[in-house]
Amino acid sequence: MRSALSSTNKRRAGFTLVEILVALAIVGILMALATQAISSSLQHKRREDTRLSTQQNLRAALTLIAQDLRSAAGLHVWNQSSCGASAACSNHTRVSIVTLDGTSTRVAEPPGNSFTNSAETRVCDASEFQDGDTAILLNGSEYQLMQITHVHHRTPGCNSSPPEKLQHNTTRISGLWSPAAYIFKAQIATYLLQTDPLDPSQTVLFRRTGLGTPGAQTGVVAFGISRIQVWYGVPLNPSDPSSQLVFYETLDAAASALGGTYSAYPNVPGSRYVGNEIRAIRVALTGQSAELLPNGARDTLTLSQTVDLRR
Repeated sequence: MRSALSSTNKRRAGFTLVEILVALAIVGILMALATQAISSSLQHKRREDTRLSTQQNLRAALTLIAQDLRSAAGLHVWNQSSCGASAACSNHTRVSIVTLDGTSTRVAEPPGNSFTNSAETRVCDASEFQDGDTAILLNGSEYQLMQITHVHHRTPGCNSSPPEKLQHNTTRISGLWSPAAYIFKAQIATYLLQTDPLDPSQTVLFRRTGLGTPGAQTGVVAFGISRIQVWYGVPLNPSDPSSQLVFYETLDAAASALGGTYSAYPNVPGSRYVGNEIRAIRVALTGQSAELLPNGARDTLTLSQTVDLRR
């Protein structure tokens, strides 16, 4: 009897080998689950940090584009039929925005006189203009864009002799002089994709100023941008300020929708430039993260913004 009780007490005093092994297995499972949870949490945080960085990059780029769009004036956006690799034009994959800096001069040409393929314009004061400037001629209700090739600054005055002149050999103009014609200093800012100068396998969002040779403030806006898309909002009824807007991928499509009196390009005889009718522009940017995700891929994100233009 005593022997049986002694044996029972010994079994109760400690763990059997099986119990120890089971306990160790449970501890191992719990540690594995905890490790997996920590690893999953760290990966999630890394993904979120990577996405946040991509979002910030896209938002900063959209903010800069929106600032230029809100400053757009006159033609609003510039377009040309010959749209080369880096040309200043507006379509679904790039946009050229026309802004003014406040500098202007009155045109000194006699009202009513016609001009054809003219390479120079008499003005009242050429002192604020420089060779290479981009300018807009507002002649009545018509806008014409010109690149100033030489400034003849002599004696300011609308009737001075010799006269003040702005020469624009590469962008000649035609029309009929209005009683109130002005030339404004302008800037063309074109947003488009270009090859990443540091990594040819990637693309960047690039801001290019000027019509010909790149001007000041030309450079990379954001790295890691893989796509830019642009839509142009024009009213169903251009004569109604509150008309519903319809967005088109190109100015050609917008002009076609508004009818045969509209043109996708400025200075088309007998047509109205549809760029003047644009009331809003929508821009979407797609970007990729600089760092790889845990699965070895890059995070891809698209953000868009619609900007109402100044009327």
